[in-house]
Amino acid sequence: MRSVRLRLLAGAACAIAAALALSWLALVLLFEAHLRRKVEEDLIRHGQQIVRSLTVTPGAFAVAPAVAGDLRFDQPASGLYWQVSQGDVFVRSRSLWDASLQLPEGAAEEDWARGSGAGPFGQDVIRVHRQVRMAESAPPFSIIIALDKSGVDRAREEFSLELAAYLLLLWAALSAAAWLQVRIGLGPLRDVETSIGELASSSASRLDPLNFPTEVEPLVNQINALAEARDTDLRKARDRAANLAHALKTPLSALAALARKVRASGDADLAAGFDSSIRAATETVERELARARTAASPERGPCDAEPVLERLAGVLRRTERGGRITIDIKAAGVRLPVHADQLLEMAGPLMENAVGYAQSRIIVTAAPGELRVEDDGPGLEGPDRDFALLRGRRADERPGGHGLGLSIASDLAEATGGQLELGTSPLGGLLARIRW
Repeated sequence: MRSVRLRLLAGAACAIAAALALSWLALVLLFEAHLRRKVEEDLIRHGQQIVRSLTVTPGAFAVAPAVAGDLRFDQPASGLYWQVSQGDVFVRSRSLWDASLQLPEGAAEEDWARGSGAGPFGQDVIRVHRQVRMAESAPPFSIIIALDKSGVDRAREEFSLELAAYLLLLWAALSAAAWLQVRIGLGPLRDVETSIGELASSSASRLDPLNFPTEVEPLVNQINALAEARDTDLRKARDRAANLAHALKTPLSALAALARKVRASGDADLAAGFDSSIRAATETVERELARARTAASPERGPCDAEPVLERLAGVLRRTERGGRITIDIKAAGVRLPVHADQLLEMAGPLMENAVGYAQSRIIVTAAPGELRVEDDGPGLEGPDRDFALLRGRRADERPGGHGLGLSIASDLAEATGGQLELGTSPLGGLLARIRW
């Protein structure tokens, strides 16, 4: 079980169930003990009345009729019985009829002995008994009063069933309270989750430990330390990429000058090879720099799409080819889930690519979670679309293809959690669509 919430709830439910089960057992035992003690005290009172009504004559003894004050003594097999004996002579309640009560051993004269055992008519009974002397030199009388135990057993069973139903409802209520407690207790973790989401949208932000309970503060500090280490690594990576790009510019410029000298000397094929190698190296540097800038951007958006796209369109309209093409921007009021710098890095290659291949018109559309760039150029067929998105490939290596901008835009889209899809535009050319 991976869920902490389910673990806590299952543990609480099991612990509550175990505690209530033990409580049920203890309460049933206490109820039975209390009820039995009450029955024994009632039997002792009956016995005391019998002792007071006991009359002794030479050679005989008797008990006054109805002295015990309970009609069950006069009903045969009623479950309530008394018996007085001296040696082999005894008198008994009518409820015993022709049966008798077995006198336990060890009856004392000081106090009533309590116990249980087999009784008449196949019944189990609760009994009290003692010995009484009417005179110091007289032989003792043995008195025993018994009650059928089945009534106590029924009362215990009824009580246990009613108590079980109540405790079951109590378990449900306590489990619901435990669920509420777990929900409230795990609330700070949900706050951490929300704050981490905000941290992901702006890497420069940090979690404030004062906004969380002290138990969560170590986790918050570790998250802040991890975010700080991530930003440090990103800054170092961006600096290394920039340093590498600057370090490569001088050799590439020297190679370009060498290619021009070779071409001027008349070796056009060798110059073309130089130019191709230089272009591939330059494009690779540009790609990695763009990815580094996007990954290391301190902000994650969202941003208003229209100002960024209009800015790009304005730059492209000032180029020689872009001045002859109509560029329509449809992005009023739309916000995209990336930072403005990231949108600039992604939309730039797509719009430059469209300007390079459009015949007369480009439409750039921004919608919630989507950016579309379409033109009326030659477009791309299915196999060429897949080839154009391969890292390090150029679709214009094939006749009528598109440039490296598509592959760069695809990498940048993935870096921001999006995906670049290529299709056919209603204008007849290429449709490039980024979805987040």
